[in-house]
Amino acid sequence: MQAAVLPIENLRIMLVDDDDSVREALTEILSRRGWLVEDFSNAESAITALKRENYGVILADVNMPGLSGMDFLHLARESAPDVPVVMITGYPSIDLAVESIKFGAVDFLQKPFKAEELEIVIRKAAGNSVRAPRPGDKTRAIGTLPEMARRRLEDKIKELSILHTISESLDEVSERDDIFRKTMDIAQIIADADMAFIMVVEHDNGKLVVKAASGYDNRDMIGAEFSLADEPFRSVLAKRCYSYYMAPGGSLGTLVPEGGPLPVLLAPMIINREPVVILGLAGRPGGNEISSDALTLVLNLTAKASLKLENIALSENIFSSIIGALNSLLNALDARDTYTKDHSHRVTKYAVEIAKAMECPQEVVDSISFAGPLHDIGKIGVRDDILLKKGGFTEEEREIMKSHVVRGEEILRPLNLLVSERAVVLYHHERWDGGGYPKGLAGCEIPLVARIFSVADTFDAMTSTRPYRQALSLDVAKDEIVKCRGTQFDPEVVDAFVVSELLKG
Repeated sequence: MQAAVLPIENLRIMLVDDDDSVREALTEILSRRGWLVEDFSNAESAITALKRENYGVILADVNMPGLSGMDFLHLARESAPDVPVVMITGYPSIDLAVESIKFGAVDFLQKPFKAEELEIVIRKAAGNSVRAPRPGDKTRAIGTLPEMARRRLEDKIKELSILHTISESLDEVSERDDIFRKTMDIAQIIADADMAFIMVVEHDNGKLVVKAASGYDNRDMIGAEFSLADEPFRSVLAKRCYSYYMAPGGSLGTLVPEGGPLPVLLAPMIINREPVVILGLAGRPGGNEISSDALTLVLNLTAKASLKLENIALSENIFSSIIGALNSLLNALDARDTYTKDHSHRVTKYAVEIAKAMECPQEVVDSISFAGPLHDIGKIGVRDDILLKKGGFTEEEREIMKSHVVRGEEILRPLNLLVSERAVVLYHHERWDGGGYPKGLAGCEIPLVARIFSVADTFDAMTSTRPYRQALSLDVAKDEIVKCRGTQFDPEVVDAFVVSELLKG
């Protein structure tokens, strides 16, 4: 049962917008609802039609060439005072709310908006048509309409304030779980719902899994699973549209407690054109239904949350593609030099162990984990006759080999790595005594991540078989590193290495 808004049959809508693509899209959306839409590309032709035709609702853009949206609104109220007007804008503000309602608009819609939001606003406008004052209608001019306009203005200012709060709240979070929780909490407040939950689609196992919940006594609610084939979830996902109805107690299992019918809203979040999350809100048995204003705000919230989640997914996909390309380069490097195969991943593992032994902050461990496998990527630019040489290097060859750290940093620069991540690549051959490269940094001038990685890199080099020698034992490698404590290596890093898990077999 659709309780929030009532159907309005045979509604005739005037649509005024100078953008052809916008008119085409809105006409298609509104026509699917069974409404007759007549669109106009400018305010002048729309006013001419308004003087001779009857319309149930007018939908007009604020920014138009020639007569502006506000000019059109003023003329429309004179030509057809009984027809409610909804303004569309991409730049909502308190001033716009005051001006539009002052001239007689019943509402305005912020771009971008979802089809469901448009439908709710149109239905609300058509169901609340108010005749404007006419000459000589003194009682009406002084009484009812100004009061209704004042209430509309108050409601619109409140709505703008809530929308601003929604945007700010979602801007504060960047992790999926935080977005889920924030969206659920805000929606519960807007709708005054007793219970709220977030469900994530898992197509691989055909399940909807609860990732966040509020208002439930059962702590096991998180992780609860429901079949994608079950109603009403199947319809919500298939139609990609919200469902608002009076649900019998227990009809959604543990999501709806036993008892009398209660209002339930299920709103999908669309990411990459696919519904992947469902926001659920439930009231108490016999409780108030969600108002159309609250429903509009909730749908606006889910739209903004969907965009936030989609941006995260897009960033992750782009980053994964870049990392995939870099891993291909690493594989190519491994294929060229079979003696150093898997070297980068081993060194990263060793460096993480040392960092943990030092009780480093998590961000240090994370920087090592991410940048470690890429630390030698600059060797992809070193010629085979140097990279694969089994004997000693000439001075020129040694300088070319040393250049791999700078090359590596240049290759990774477009990724905008953190400073600590870049340091792993650029400075892992610096020495504590200042005798390293590429900059000859000394002591604590060398970033901590690079000091840690230097020990791990040397440890792997000594415990790996090379063309010119067999791998050294753990004890011999440990002794060599301890000998270089305070010269090649940071003493504290060496001390952590000695007590780490690396030397326990």
